[in-house]
Amino acid sequence: MSLVPTIRIVVHTLSHALADRVRRVWARATRRPVKLRIGIDVRSFYEPLTGIGWYLYYLLHELAKHDDVELFLFGDARVTDFGPSLHADIPANAKLCWFDLRGLPWTRFSRPLTAAAYVAWLELADCDVFFAPNYFLPRLHASVARRRVITIHDLTFKRFPELLQKETLHNLETTMQREVALADAIVCVSESTRQDLLRHYQVDPSRAITIHSGHGTPPAEEPVDGLPSRYILFVSTIEPRKNLTALLDAFERLDYDGALVVVGRVGWKSESLVPRLRGPRIVHLDYLPAPKLAYVYRHAEVFVFPSIYEGFGFPLLEAMGHGVPAIAARSSSLPEIGGDAALYFSSVEELIAQLRRVLDDAKLREELIARGFERVRQFRWETAAAQTLDVLRLGVRRPQSPL
Repeated sequence: MSLVPTIRIVVHTLSHALADRVRRVWARATRRPVKLRIGIDVRSFYEPLTGIGWYLYYLLHELAKHDDVELFLFGDARVTDFGPSLHADIPANAKLCWFDLRGLPWTRFSRPLTAAAYVAWLELADCDVFFAPNYFLPRLHASVARRRVITIHDLTFKRFPELLQKETLHNLETTMQREVALADAIVCVSESTRQDLLRHYQVDPSRAITIHSGHGTPPAEEPVDGLPSRYILFVSTIEPRKNLTALLDAFERLDYDGALVVVGRVGWKSESLVPRLRGPRIVHLDYLPAPKLAYVYRHAEVFVFPSIYEGFGFPLLEAMGHGVPAIAARSSSLPEIGGDAALYFSSVEELIAQLRRVLDDAKLREELIARGFERVRQFRWETAAAQTLDVLRLGVRRPQSPL
């Protein structure tokens, strides 16, 4: 099969990138204003969005509202008839950088050609700073990054290594030391995460900046069939760190005539929980798109987030934003994020007691709902984006690390 169509696309793309690079060099030489060009890793958009994917989604759309920046989005080098596909829309004024080979013949030389050309494109893009919203830059991006800013969401791999898969743990342990050393600035999504970072790595505290994530506007709801009339809600991927076992234990001992609804895919090392999720008065739903998830939130009596460790804890804010009283574990960042708008527990017995309080006390429920609405107003993506942009500019101004 012919490689010519692919070569034409590669040559056309790189020639435009080269012309753009020349224009930017000339503008700088003649002291004309040049927009801040930010290269962003968008690989988390290649699968259904969860916490980090939504973090990038909202941040990206807010950054795009700033007229003095240009956003270049990098992920896979190419897209073909077989993928990858994006699971999120991107701002109209952001440039998605991949070689579009859909509808073209595929040869065994297409992959190495586009991979090599992608490195050239990354260099010609002339990004002032690269932003890694998911811990570290991909290898190709890192090879050309003059400045870099990374976001660290949590340090589970340091605090609770037994809760991670060995492959994930090894990848993070071998990569993060280098990333932390090379980053011009490090965004931490909570002060709890920042303190963990400073505790486990030798980092200049001035390079580690706490920027709370925002709370997005709830989408229009889509009904979900089969929901019970009354239920306690849990939302998250099911894995050891989320500590769903504590909630299941509490629910089995709770005098409550409603159900427990669990929303989330069964992840690593959680297969043993599947029989319990099929128990009486328990409804397990897999990953739900945002409109259906909004409906499930809205109709819950109480939300419980029993996680052992969270860097931020999006579901806690989401529940509050939907007017659901929330109970969370007294751990890591959760009291920082929930403030006085949630109740907290440190044991199964205390969780049972808090559930009874919320379910039996209508006045307490009303107070928690009101506090929750007030609390989520303090977490704005507009603010998070503006603060992140300040950090990205700082990453450009900061002298390059000698490492």
